[in-house]
Amino acid sequence: MPTVDRIAALSLDFLVIGGGVGGLAVAYVLAKSGHRVRVLERRGLDVPGGGNRIPPNMSKILRQWIGEEELKKVATRCVGTPFHSLRTGDLVGYLHWKPAVMAETGGEFLLMHHNDIIRVLYKLATEAGARVDFHTEVVSIQQGTDEIPNPSVTLANGDVLTADMLIGADGYASMVREIVLEEEDVAKPGGLTLYTGVVDAEEMLKDPELRPYALSDEWAIWMGPNRSVCGHPVRAKKEYFFHVYSWYNKDGQEQGGQENWNELFPTEKLNIDGHGPKVQRLIQMTPQLIRTHFMTHPRGVDDWIDASGRIVLLGDAAHPSFPGGSHGASMAIEDAVVLGSLFSHLRMMDQIGSFTSAYQELRQRRCELVKLADIANAQMVAMPDGPQAEARDEDMRRRKDEWDEGTLKAQFEEIAEIFLYDAGDAAEEWWVNWGRFSETAREQPNAVNFVNFADFATVTVSEN
Repeated sequence: MPTVDRIAALSLDFLVIGGGVGGLAVAYVLAKSGHRVRVLERRGLDVPGGGNRIPPNMSKILRQWIGEEELKKVATRCVGTPFHSLRTGDLVGYLHWKPAVMAETGGEFLLMHHNDIIRVLYKLATEAGARVDFHTEVVSIQQGTDEIPNPSVTLANGDVLTADMLIGADGYASMVREIVLEEEDVAKPGGLTLYTGVVDAEEMLKDPELRPYALSDEWAIWMGPNRSVCGHPVRAKKEYFFHVYSWYNKDGQEQGGQENWNELFPTEKLNIDGHGPKVQRLIQMTPQLIRTHFMTHPRGVDDWIDASGRIVLLGDAAHPSFPGGSHGASMAIEDAVVLGSLFSHLRMMDQIGSFTSAYQELRQRRCELVKLADIANAQMVAMPDGPQAEARDEDMRRRKDEWDEGTLKAQFEEIAEIFLYDAGDAAEEWWVNWGRFSETAREQPNAVNFVNFADFATVTVSEN
């Protein structure tokens, strides 16, 4: 039940820092339930991006939000994943995304361009009443006090905005995370540099060997030692996206880059000597790539809510995803659905603490496990040469030729925990079992004890 059709009895002012997938999704869900939402995004609507896999747990949310027909305009249904040798291009195995298996999940496995997801969510959020400010940079964040718990932010132009709640959806290098943790977030290299490219499909159609990929409904993977490549069509097959995964300085390419999606990297500087000719030609069709460095956070992000209880983390700010994984966007949207669903039940300020605690409790463990699955899958297709890689290839060849009811059952069992999840149901189950019976929810307040900013207060700070 991803759609919230409930108007909260008490509406709040929310500031959302970050207008990516998570920020726009939570803006939509909160605005739809009657809250006043303003999103602050330092970049514009159109930024460099690549492709996203949309697993069933996310596609069923998007389908409920925009409908089947609108979703078909921007997404391609993935029918399977061919596994190739990166060196030779030979087919090693094939994973069928069988309709019977997908039907059991309630969704489909889709392929989309990241910017198309952003545009869908932006339209939803603004039509629901949220305000989205692009090219708006936050330079500092102020926590509330015991007397006035409302958080505020200072913008680069000197304006100060205050709200009842602040959501940090500002990505990997989150400014809000450091406020919540009350210490500098220390990140260390995680052993992977990711390169992202997008190619005009018309160029691929001119190449007889690349043409089938441009026309396919597949998410293709090429496996090599300490290096892998994946790709699939986006934008109704007008473009083709690819990722290059470079591991541990062992594939002839130095690790580098930042933990973001901002750095453009010249394609000519990427070492592609170990790639088969088809993949080399594919990569060379784009003059520049986006370089992203996978970083680990050894201290973890144990707390998603600050000491005041009014600042909350969401998406990559709360649980930095694995770049190039299949579940980063879906985890952010699930976060948004859970948080928004909980706050649709708000009728008094005393409920905020129980709602934010429930949000972290419902989301944290799942996000950790899904990230580990993404990392394991990426490492599996980039094994160094040796017995393990040979055993993997042999297993894939066997499975390719032995699809039966038993294999279908095994595949469903492997993916059920991730794909069957319904974020709205998780939030509503908590509310039915716990939230509506909490002491604070039963109390009848004599007065609403908070400072009400009917519209976001804007104060210009001068130097005098």
